[in-house]
Amino acid sequence: MKILHILYSGLGGHGNIFFSMAKADREKVFQYEAIFCGVENVRAEYVERCVAMGIPYSYIKKNPGKHFAFLQEISSAIQASKPDIIFLHGSIHIYAASLARLKSGSRSKIVIRETQAMELKTRKEKLSLWLAMSLADKIVFLSDQYQATVKQRMGSFYRNQKAVVIPNGIDLEFFKGEKSPVDYSVITIGMASRLVDIKDHATLIKSIGIIKKQRPRFQTRLVLAGDGETMGQLKALSAKLELDDNIVFTGTLNENELVKFYQSLDIYVHASFGETMSTSIMQAMACELPVIASDVDGINNMIQHQANGILVPTKEPEKLAGEIILLIDDAQRRQALASAAREYAEQHFSNDQMWKQYAAIFKN
Repeated sequence: MKILHILYSGLGGHGNIFFSMAKADREKVFQYEAIFCGVENVRAEYVERCVAMGIPYSYIKKNPGKHFAFLQEISSAIQASKPDIIFLHGSIHIYAASLARLKSGSRSKIVIRETQAMELKTRKEKLSLWLAMSLADKIVFLSDQYQATVKQRMGSFYRNQKAVVIPNGIDLEFFKGEKSPVDYSVITIGMASRLVDIKDHATLIKSIGIIKKQRPRFQTRLVLAGDGETMGQLKALSAKLELDDNIVFTGTLNENELVKFYQSLDIYVHASFGETMSTSIMQAMACELPVIASDVDGINNMIQHQANGILVPTKEPEKLAGEIILLIDDAQRRQALASAAREYAEQHFSNDQMWKQYAAIFKN
């Protein structure tokens, strides 16, 4: 059985989940193929991993103002692949998948992993989800919370028989903590994500400025892993607040570099306006880090406040700075939260558990 994945070409959770799923298929039950598409060039790491794992792949670039041509190209590539399962990482390509199935007259099943928080969707993305509810065979939601939100919004149009909840999973043997000598003279804080408007990087940067003023004896360093359209704005904010010596922008990291990034941190902070299920938070917890994150949907169903992490409001740098300072001051609390985070990851974020649930859908 061939499963064709349609996923974003650049940095994000799509690639991580795709490769986690393929790796968890240890008995090679299914054949995998990938179509990477989007405005960004396909990541070299994705190409390397496809080659290493023997996964055929192609890349379709989205050019500005050419949306219909872009969808037609994806549709043609799906037809040429002749898959048994068309797996969409997001409902935005439901039109292309449905058109391919119609034109070829195939009996391919369309399975969608719904990835974008409802409140952050554009009008086009919301319309795509409604269309998907009609045309897809299965829609996978990452949490009960997100499924309930969509069901409430759609009302009678919602199709219970098409919906299933499967949390994301990651390779817990790869993403893990590494014990190293602790340098208490420098506290390193990090966040990994695309640099885009739906993330609250500005609040995180401002919090570092507050810490620097309130606790000048701390040598606090913030490392931001990722790239995106807000890079220039964030660098300008860093310069304005005189934080250039405190903040490092790494750009895009490959998976090996990403693990080392997590392992270099003392505290992980994820500032965001909304998620469905943050892959970065999963990875940070798996790497046994104390996590401070925004109290928003898609995060507050993963982080249990004061149990396996800390939740803070968005756009409130003073409160975020206060929580960071409390953790800096209390190494014992940092370790307790880190241990709880890893334990939670082992119980809930296994890629083996994720694959078994998807395999059941594919086989049926």
